[in-house]
Amino acid sequence: MRPAFRIALLIGATLCAALVALFGGSFSLAVEPHNPASGLSAFWLFTGLAVAAPFWVSTLIPSRYPNVLRRCRKACALGLLLLGGLFGSIVVHHLQRGLSAFAEAPHPAFVQGAVLTLSCLGGLLILLWPERRR
Repeated sequence: MRPAFRIALLIGATLCAALVALFGGSFSLAVEPHNPASGLSAFWLFTGLAVAAPFWVSTLIPSRYPNVLRRCRKACALGLLLLGGLFGSIVVHHLQRGLSAFAEAPHPAFVQGAVLTLSCLGGLLILLWPERRR
């Protein structure tokens, strides 16, 4: 895999993990503002890393193992397809809500869903793009 593709996947992983950790932590603090748990930040950080795994796992495998890399890329593409469906449903929900009588300014969850859906689509393109042979 080309270094530029690896960097783009790592940027997508950072974006995905950061948004999941940020919005998950803010949700937890909104639910229990007077009693925050001591390991709450670490929990959401590890949750964000686990959710972003389809982005970063394939970047760890060196190119000298082409069979392992090909299988890992396909497995990560399947994971990104599932994540894209999840984040895409957030976008569709907010678009339907915007078209209804409850129209208001764009909600932060809509922006988060749109950014993560586009990141998943970009990651899918990178993972499924055929490697050019020299």
